[in-house]
Amino acid sequence: METAKGQTREEMVTGLAQRIDSFEKYADPHSQLMAALAVGLARRMGLAQADIAAIREGALLHDVGLFAMSPAYHSSPGPLTFDDRMDLWRHPVIGEQQMAKRDATRYAQLLVRWHHERWNGSGYPDSLAFEDIPIGARILCTVELYSALISDRPYRTKLPAEEVLSKLRASAGVEGDPYVVKALVALLEELRQPAATASETSTPETARPHDGQTEAPLHTEAPAPPQPQFFEPFYGPGPGTPEDPPRPVLPPATSERTNPEGQMDSIMEGSAVPLPPQRIETVAPLLPPVAHIIAKIGAQIPPVEGAANFRGWKASRYNKKSLMGFEASVLRQIEFRSIAIAFSGGTRLDWYLKTWGKQIFSNDPRCWAAMVSKATLEARAPLTEEQISRLLEDVYVPGAWLRNPQLRTWFNEMDSWWMDNLRRNIEGVEDEVVRAQALSLGLQVGDYALSFDDETRGLKRPLTTVFWQLAGRAANDLGHPNNRVHNGPAREFILRVHADLLYIDLPASHGEHAGSEARAQWRECWTQNRETVEDPDDLLRLTTIPQSKQAYLATADRLLRAAAHIKKWAISYQESGLASAREVNDLIKEHRPVTATYSKDLTEVAGGLRNYIIVAEAT
Repeated sequence: METAKGQTREEMVTGLAQRIDSFEKYADPHSQLMAALAVGLARRMGLAQADIAAIREGALLHDVGLFAMSPAYHSSPGPLTFDDRMDLWRHPVIGEQQMAKRDATRYAQLLVRWHHERWNGSGYPDSLAFEDIPIGARILCTVELYSALISDRPYRTKLPAEEVLSKLRASAGVEGDPYVVKALVALLEELRQPAATASETSTPETARPHDGQTEAPLHTEAPAPPQPQFFEPFYGPGPGTPEDPPRPVLPPATSERTNPEGQMDSIMEGSAVPLPPQRIETVAPLLPPVAHIIAKIGAQIPPVEGAANFRGWKASRYNKKSLMGFEASVLRQIEFRSIAIAFSGGTRLDWYLKTWGKQIFSNDPRCWAAMVSKATLEARAPLTEEQISRLLEDVYVPGAWLRNPQLRTWFNEMDSWWMDNLRRNIEGVEDEVVRAQALSLGLQVGDYALSFDDETRGLKRPLTTVFWQLAGRAANDLGHPNNRVHNGPAREFILRVHADLLYIDLPASHGEHAGSEARAQWRECWTQNRETVEDPDDLLRLTTIPQSKQAYLATADRLLRAAAHIKKWAISYQESGLASAREVNDLIKEHRPVTATYSKDLTEVAGGLRNYIIVAEAT
């Protein structure tokens, strides 16, 4: 295939990747390294050739959005300002747009959009989590982390080899899919064996002097705008246009430069000790040289015989993915001072709205989701070291019996005691907001523990270590002083609340849940601290779940009738088969005029659905 300038697509992509690396001041071919490692992992995982090609192109052009923005602050050796970080977090979505302009496949476009999504849901722009993240994006996340750790950057030098491997392993279950991390470590080990003699001119990573800095780009970052294919508005203080996209206002999060709480060095147990200098000169390098990796794996797409030996990864399934970037970008187009959210779902949309200074009334029928929202919206400061120490007191000491034996359904014996004892300690906290913060951290740690199986258990760290790490990353910027969180049936909440705008993310019209939603049952059981709880998947706390189109639309109609007193509505819906978007749209029109409909199509990725947000306003 030739481009308009007579170049083949391969030449165009490779040339652009080189220009991006030059702009980002990488001494080594960063994009080619990412592409080689991503292709090597994709082959081992048995992916189809078309998917491997898209993953390779996504790796080569993952920062095309940053290149299009060309911000002056990117090469600055000092810490970024808050505004700079907010601006930087736009680049994956701008990258998606740039990929569309260059006729990339839809899968490659979304890989660029999602290459900063993190396994635990702390990434951006959409805060996808677990298996909700397509395997290609999980691969890009992990290989980019590794590539950044071994590279010199304007704000730090590359890290020693043992520190790189330690941080890479420690990213499992937080930033990276543990299975992908394990596969990458195995691939690097194989490539390392002949690397000592493969290149006479390559300098072993461990032989390079290091300036003592230990900052690592293990970021937990937040959202940005979408792409022009299905019109989405831009972030900013008001309606934006593609010609002049305003900067986003997003939740604070750790960055690769500026958040010391996000560093893992001070709290990591069992950190590797660097080899003494005299030994470094006599052993094979712990990490294969960049040139050797690229040459060994190569740019060719056909699989290497016997390479597909990591096929135990968890696939994305038919499910209801959250799309925080899409939701926030649409809400930016609506004028309002206060908002009522009927189903918070434990998502990060609260973060966005909080930083905008809006008054937020949030609700979720599930106790765990309401506690996560309370920790986000009502907390005025992060937990102190003293509070954390009290919460973790004697968490590893088993008692006479588990107060919640149901924990053994999900956790091993040691982790069951840890989670049970933490829950006991949380009960002793009097302040309900501090208690919500502790519960939210406990839920994150439980999700971390459940991210490992027999194959990946070697990468798992002590839960106490992870709790300290996540507590250090928590940010609690002040929002509106009157933000409030409720835990009750959605219809009752809607009837009582008074706000300028109602946001309803309609429940899924099917029973299967995957990814983040699949973890709802253990979360509810632990949060309520009892063995039997109401079905957490029944968001409306009904005696039955709708099984027909008529029943589903009737359920939605009951919610809308309860919201007649709220002037503006934004109704989010994912088209999963029981009712079409047109039918939901027609239902809304029975109550009031529809002023706008926004869409985001994810049907070209595994588990993806077509997403809509329908805006309506009373006359």
